[in-house]
Amino acid sequence: MASSLRKTLLGSSLLPALLALGSGIDAAAAPLLHCHLEQGDTVTDTRTAPTTDPYRVAALRVNRFRFKAVVVGDDRRIGYIKLYTYYDAGNAADGHAQGVRLLHEAKYLAPQPHRGAGPASLTGTVYLYEPRLGREFSYDCALREE
Repeated sequence: MASSLRKTLLGSSLLPALLALGSGIDAAAAPLLHCHLEQGDTVTDTRTAPTTDPYRVAALRVNRFRFKAVVVGDDRRIGYIKLYTYYDAGNAADGHAQGVRLLHEAKYLAPQPHRGAGPASLTGTVYLYEPRLGREFSYDCALREE
């Protein structure tokens, strides 16, 4: 009898929900990447949900810097996270556009979301400096389940 009950539970969609209840994990919890960005007097907090199309993610402008967080996966599993920081070089003295330049790229493969209270930083605080004037940009990101 126990064997047929186990087979029925394994073959049904109820098993993940029962396991989640038994382990104290919220079955509806989805991972979100929380990032704290600072540049000069500008402070920005972002939340990024998983996507299956990384090419549609837009960069967020923070003064002359741009920050892009790409979280590839779904509500159950994150495949990878890529973080990009760009600097908008503006125009040269002769008026020609210098364009946006990549300063930093970081990649995290299959990161696990943090559950519960306490420190949860995925990246630690990362400090970057623009090439001409040395302006500082920093970010700190954590992957959390909500």
